[in-house]
Amino acid sequence: MNEKVLFQTTANRQLKRGYLDTANGQIHFGTAGEGPALLLIHQSSSSMEEYAALIPYLVNKYQLIIFDLPGHGLSSDPSSEPGVEEFTDVALAVVKHLNIEKCSVLGHHGGALMTMNFAFRFPERTEKVILSGTSGLKSEEEKKEFSKNLASKKKVELDKNGESLLLAWQRYLAYMPEAHVKVVLRPFLNSVMTRMRPYDAHHAVLKWNRLTALENLNVPVLLLQGLLDEFVSNQENLLDIIPKAERQVIDNGGAFLFFDKPKECAEIIDAFLSA
Repeated sequence: MNEKVLFQTTANRQLKRGYLDTANGQIHFGTAGEGPALLLIHQSSSSMEEYAALIPYLVNKYQLIIFDLPGHGLSSDPSSEPGVEEFTDVALAVVKHLNIEKCSVLGHHGGALMTMNFAFRFPERTEKVILSGTSGLKSEEEKKEFSKNLASKKKVELDKNGESLLLAWQRYLAYMPEAHVKVVLRPFLNSVMTRMRPYDAHHAVLKWNRLTALENLNVPVLLLQGLLDEFVSNQENLLDIIPKAERQVIDNGGAFLFFDKPKECAEIIDAFLSA
């Protein structure tokens, strides 16, 4: 990576960017490459920058489509709090705008829920699905505990000495133990900037019941996990729920796989899509 370049989306000349007006605001998107289409949906509190490092490894074989969810990156803030359904509507709007009849879809963490919902709602438009960093089904108690922890983190107030930012930075270093600090800085800044937006997409993800979508995914599904990702638990249990699922684990991968391990991810993605 060129250490002088912080955001790879702004440096990559192969990436063509634009804006699309939708019912959920103006959406920033980018496309690169030609071939079978692969739509990539980023996680909550991130942006399409999450997939920028994948582009050099896949651009010669696939048409890659990335976009900023409403309230993220360079997309508009929505006028009301969106849920998984609204985020999925935006994904469809991007696909339609680009005149893509059918695509494979990949999503990471919260983006994985939008991905499974896309495949459930629009099976005629879906080739294959990659669900990255998604857990097995949580109990109601686990959901409450997750929501409680999330709310407490969201309430942390900025202070003049920057201690709250330092604590957040230390967490991100722990999330990506093998990554260069310049790589860690990218998801960290994504998260910090998203904290200034009016809605937290983590809450929308937590509210959504995914069981019906999981049980009705009738396309090939790849479950992907970084073994060091502390936000993922019991992913292997999804193999018993999803009809056509297989699973891959990246031993040294953490919570930000696509920032940290793009080459390893690209090899797994290509093998699955090419099969």
